[in-house]
Formats: sequence, structure tokens, C-alpha cells
Amino acid sequence: MAKTSWQQQRERGSALGIGILFATARLLGRRAARFVLAFVTFYFLLTAGAARRSSRQYLRRALGRAPGWRDLWLHFWCFSGCALDRVFLLAGGKEIEVQIELADEVLAIGRRGGALLMVSHFGSFEAMRTSGIRQAEVPLAILMDRAHGARITQALERVAPDFSAQVIDADQPGPSLVLKLRETLAAGKLVGMMVDRARAGEATESVDFLGAPARFPLGPWQLAVALRCPVIVGYAVPCGGRKYLARFELFSTGLEAARGQRGELAREAMQRYAEWLARQARSAPYNWFNFYDFWAE
Repeated sequence: MAKTSWQQQRERGSALGIGILFATARLLGRRAARFVLAFVTFYFLLTAGAARRSSRQYLRRALGRAPGWRDLWLHFWCFSGCALDRVFLLAGGKEIEVQIELADEVLAIGRRGGALLMVSHFGSFEAMRTSGIRQAEVPLAILMDRAHGARITQALERVAPDFSAQVIDADQPGPSLVLKLRETLAAGKLVGMMVDRARAGEATESVDFLGAPARFPLGPWQLAVALRCPVIVGYAVPCGGRKYLARFELFSTGLEAARGQRGELAREAMQRYAEWLARQARSAPYNWFNFYDFWAE
């Protein structure tokens, strides 16, 4: 099966990069590792032409103006910093402090369980998962493609041995996946899934995102309609020093429609999420990490 451009980029660089980050962080500690990481980030800013062009394309939309080199540096640096902090978050250390913002209704739904958590490559999912959600005492499972991320998953398990126990493999037949998700939700867990990148062969739908059509995966929203459970959206972004802000919002108490209207409801929900994500991207523009041509057909 042919791979998308983001999948090819991830396979070439992610496993090696995360291994280097783990070693550097363990040997030097966070402050020294960030000093070294600044030089690495600068190198990639100068040499990664495709990522740099994609960064310009995105930042022009998020900032509402032409980005300069300072903007590009901040975008690359925010990504590098979140990647490095992932090591400390997985290791369970005290180097990172996460502040949580969520309404009482979201906390009640999360603790009751049986909800989907829709997230994107915006900020740090690890800050949400390992700190934010644990502080809220909400059990979490993660929907991801084990086959594609095998090397990265292995690297993560070396730091956090319990990581794989939280993973639901997305690469399984649709009926089996729905059944597994129903069982997980019935057990009172929150199920987290990334919803801003489509795998090769996955159904997508074009929606307006930051003022232009972009293709988002339709599958997560079809699942939400089929499962008819509450949907929570969230993110965690760095806010200076070693601090992150994790924010959770209630997106829907349940996406329900007659059988003939489920497809339209899924597309409407996806468009509404794209509008929500665009607002977050404009408020913290250097924290959306999709370094490829996101708006290309």
C-alpha cells in the first residue's frame, strides 16, 4: 500500500530522532538537552527544505501575514521542545508541570467514562496523556496504528513499559474495531485518537481549515456517530519554562442521527472540529506540527 507524504517522512526520521532524544535527555538532563537541541533545531531549519516550505504555508494562514525567519524558528523550536519533553513525561519525572483547565461537565463525563477524546498534532499529546489525564484520574486508551509506528512504539516502551497496554490497534477490520471500542468505552475509559492525519487508503473529506479546503480523515467521526458517545476535544501547549497548559472542552454529548443521515452528521462534525482547531492554531500558531503540504489534494 502506498504511503502518504507524512507517513514517509515519519518513518525516515522519527525512530532515529526519538532514540537520540531519549539518550540526550537521560545523559544531560532537560536544561542541557535543550541547549544541545537548539543547535539540532537550527540545523534542521536550514536543511529541511520541504518542512520549511510547509511551515511557511501553514504559518501564513495561522498568522494572517507572511512569516519571517523568526516565525519559522519558533515553529521548529516549539516542535523540538515538545518532542524532548515527551521523554520526561513518559519517564514520569517532575521536570514538567501541567496545569489543567476543564469544565465540571467535562470532568464528570471523563470520570464516568465512555467518551472519545479527539486530538490533533497540536502541542503535546503526552502532556495531556501522562500528566493532564492522570491528574484528573481518568483512565485512557489510545487508538493508533501499531504496524506503522512499530519502531517508535518500541522506543516509547523502553521508557514507559506500560505504554503498549493502553494502545488499541487501529489496523483491524471495521467491525472488530467498533466492537473493541465499544468494550473499552463500556469499561469506563476515555479513548483518545488523532484526527488531523489520514493514513494511506483512509477515507477523507475536504473541509475548510484556516481559510482553504483541506482533507481530514472521516473515520474518527464515523466512529463517533456509530458509537453515539460523548466527544471531548483537547490539547496541551507549552506556556513558558517547564509549564504546559492542558485544556479539555466538551464537543458533543453524543452524535446521534437516523441511519440515512449519519454520513452527513459525521461531515458536519468534522467541519466543526476543523473550525475549532483553526481557532486554537491562531491563538498559539507555533504549536501545530504537521510539516508537510497539508492543503494539497
